[in-house]
Amino acid sequence: IKNISLKDIVRGTLFDCKRRLLQSGENTEKPMLRNVNHIIGRTSWDRAHAWAINPNAKYHFCNETLRSEFYDGSKWSYENCEKHTIFLSQAASPLKGLHQVLRALPLILKLYPKSKVKVAGTCFLKYDTLFDRMKTSGYGLLLKRMIRKMNLEKQIEFLGPLNAEQMKQAYLKSNVFVCPSSIENSPNSLGEAQLLGVPHVASYVGGIADMMIGNEVNLYRFEEIEMLAEKVCKIFANEGMQIDMRDIALQRHNAITNTKQLLEIYQQIKV
Repeated sequence: IKNISLKDIVRGTLFDCKRRLLQSGENTEKPMLRNVNHIIGRTSWDRAHAWAINPNAKYHFCNETLRSEFYDGSKWSYENCEKHTIFLSQAASPLKGLHQVLRALPLILKLYPKSKVKVAGTCFLKYDTLFDRMKTSGYGLLLKRMIRKMNLEKQIEFLGPLNAEQMKQAYLKSNVFVCPSSIENSPNSLGEAQLLGVPHVASYVGGIADMMIGNEVNLYRFEEIEMLAEKVCKIFANEGMQIDMRDIALQRHNAITNTKQLLEIYQQIKV
């Protein structure tokens, strides 16, 4: 409540956002799913929820194809990365979990005091001018106060809006990619990190577990910031023991396979 900002007063608070999401699910998404005969999904999580809403619909499995820039054979290497750098692909929404990374960061800094968190996207934490205050959300204000309280100003860097090639370079420069979301199905960012062979840690939510088969050791419960910190530190400490998920990711996100699968699904529906 104390972090409600000027922008929130005009555009709506976090409480309003939660209410809108719930209403969207109940009034739009669930009725839509109940009224279809076919559903395309890609994880055991979305399959279970689709079944729970509409057990009579036929479920079709089809993986996603990612951006072409991530298929050029680029490969992460410890020698070329910026040591003790954590990369997040986005953070403007509370669902993406930057606040959890901030809570884990002091534990990481005890062992690796030069660690930095780099976040793709525009910095939404500025609060110096009246214009900044008008643009800052309540979530941004909450993060800003957390950063100030824990003295993390020098450890957080926003990289600004990045295109696909710039995103790829940000992955490759990081020491570890973290997907700290509170909910996901199959995040493209995690797939992109895996295609490049970037060491990664992810929260055990939604369909993420399906994408981490072979790297289950780097899953953690969303609320367990201690586990997040420990897993990041273990990756920092074991430069020669990174788990390479490239082959699995290339198979999962294979454009030819996925296109063929999608066409087959439409043929089945047509028949």
